Amino acid sequence: METNIVFIVCAVVSVVSAILVVTRRNPVYSALFLMLCFVAFAVLFLNLNAYFIAAMHMMVYTGAILVLFLFVIMLLNLKKEELGKEYGFGNKLLLSFLCMLLFTILAALVYGVGFAPAKSLPSRFGSIEAVGNAMFSDFVLPFELLSVLIIVAMIGGIILAKRKL
Repeated sequence: METNIVFIVCAVVSVVSAILVVTRRNPVYSALFLMLCFVAFAVLFLNLNAYFIAAMHMMVYTGAILVLFLFVIMLLNLKKEELGKEYGFGNKLLLSFLCMLLFTILAALVYGVGFAPAKSLPSRFGSIEAVGNAMFSDFVLPFELLSVLIIVAMIGGIILAKRKL
């Protein structure tokens, strides 16, 4: 029962924070709501007993990518007039109506379609052992290609940095 409550709370938090990411005029606030959305997804992974995936999600998305977004936002140093004009009440009302209409259509489509019951996850889903076995057995070639790509990117960064000095 508590699993369902955690799922519902995380789902509501992630949807509301995703909406707030799009609707906030201040990009720093948008980035903070994006962080809240990422944390809610990590809690969902924890709820599935995928501790390694949750930790990687927090480190990669919340730690690295969000910090990159914040650096770019701070370096751009946007002024109020560069953020764009505020939309009037009529436009917001029309947008709200269109969103509610879209939501109603999607809900009718979803509830009109029968779904098969969800399959249970394997017992080792998301564990470090399962990720390691998959990475070094089924996905050896993509893993090696990714490592070559990362090395090439590092060498390119070093060459560009030395050229500027």
